[in-house]
Amino acid sequence: MRKIVLVLLFFVLYGCSYNFIGQSNSLPGGIKRLFIANITNSTTEPNLQVYLKNDLVNTFDLDRRVTVVGNTDQADGILRVEVINYSVDPISYSSSGFANRYRCAIVVKLKLLNSKGKVIENKTLESYQDFNAQNDVDATEKARQSISKDVLNDLSLKIRDALFVNF
Repeated sequence: MRKIVLVLLFFVLYGCSYNFIGQSNSLPGGIKRLFIANITNSTTEPNLQVYLKNDLVNTFDLDRRVTVVGNTDQADGILRVEVINYSVDPISYSSSGFANRYRCAIVVKLKLLNSKGKVIENKTLESYQDFNAQNDVDATEKARQSISKDVLNDLSLKIRDALFVNF
């Protein structure tokens, strides 16, 4: 009987401290209030930084484990993101030699800093999606623009997930 009580006590005590990886209630360094700095776009593709910042703010607002704040004075931490590569490359060709499928890839570098400016984490992340070429150039361009926004949205989710699992 004593062994059963000890085993049950063991499971109760150690089971209470169990949580899933990535289910932390704050970012590394105990950051609960996050300022997302304006994103740097080091590519020639316009507006990637605008769409990515909007996606990041929305992603963190919906998550609710951290609060996105409007200035550095209110923040425990600062997230700096730089778009370092944007590419759209053919990955499949028709029998006549024309590209019929493309891959849109975006790479970002991110830094998480504490409120004093000390770097807590550095990371490079990539996201990509494939899309089919359309019958005319305008339709293919619209598909490229649409898929670029999808890739940026996916990147915002990857950034959030990477931050909460301590990279």
